[in-house]
Amino acid sequence: MAAIIIHGGCYDIVPGKEIQKLSLKGIRTYGERGFKMLKEGACALDTAEAVLHLLEDDPLYDAGTGSFKTLNGEVEMDALIMDSESRCGGVIGIQHVQYPSHVARLVMEKTPHNLLSGPGAEQFAFSQGVPWFKVVPNDDGFGSESPGNIKRMLGDIHYYNEYRKQDSSFSTVGVAALDNRGYLVAATSTGGIRRKMPGRVGDSALPGAGTYCTKELALSATGEGEGITRICLTARIAMEYEQNKNLTEVLKKNIQRGSAIDCICGVIALTKEGEYSYAFNGAFMAVYHNKT
Repeated sequence: MAAIIIHGGCYDIVPGKEIQKLSLKGIRTYGERGFKMLKEGACALDTAEAVLHLLEDDPLYDAGTGSFKTLNGEVEMDALIMDSESRCGGVIGIQHVQYPSHVARLVMEKTPHNLLSGPGAEQFAFSQGVPWFKVVPNDDGFGSESPGNIKRMLGDIHYYNEYRKQDSSFSTVGVAALDNRGYLVAATSTGGIRRKMPGRVGDSALPGAGTYCTKELALSATGEGEGITRICLTARIAMEYEQNKNLTEVLKKNIQRGSAIDCICGVIALTKEGEYSYAFNGAFMAVYHNKT
């Protein structure tokens, strides 16, 4: 048995028809490539990373080259990979690499740590032969901010919250893959929310928040990271799944927990038996899934 499920983020309001079309097409195209790899015998880890690379190279999605800008007009990217052998590796706030997911895998395989952040993550990446890469931020439609306005947003939380209400897209990307050896992998990559404060940490690279994997279940979430982190979304799902094997029911129950705190969120899940499901409380989420 081999299976895969991938997502392209959750939208708070319905995006334009062209965005929907492109998002669905991209997720289907990249998902099919991953599924082909699995059918040909590739391991789940190689497959999950390869699919994330495709998504990180597509400016439509908020990951890699498509990452949203911080208030300073720069990018700070997060990624995490976790597997059913209790291993994980991730990066937070990395800036000058093309594939944050690849550095996350290196952290998992080449260090004794779970997470590396900022300049330290980049120092490690370059020491492993990862090339320096200039990520050109997406033109996200928010415009350039003057130093005075940035200072006001950093100092006036109410003003900043009103500014942030303009955002309705959480196009983080994620993959859950199962290979024919029964090996599960969950992986997530993101540029974070639009115009986040520099140094902000979301949910994607936090085990048990935006990404989680056990021997039974692989999960990747998307949405408003602060809320997802507060309810420990993916860890809670994994724990409840141990008691209730109705996967879709467990997913929906926990997405409702997000709704209860006004958190727009979505999650994909894949079990060791190859069952997949997903749930979200937004208006649109592109998902692809398939299994042998």
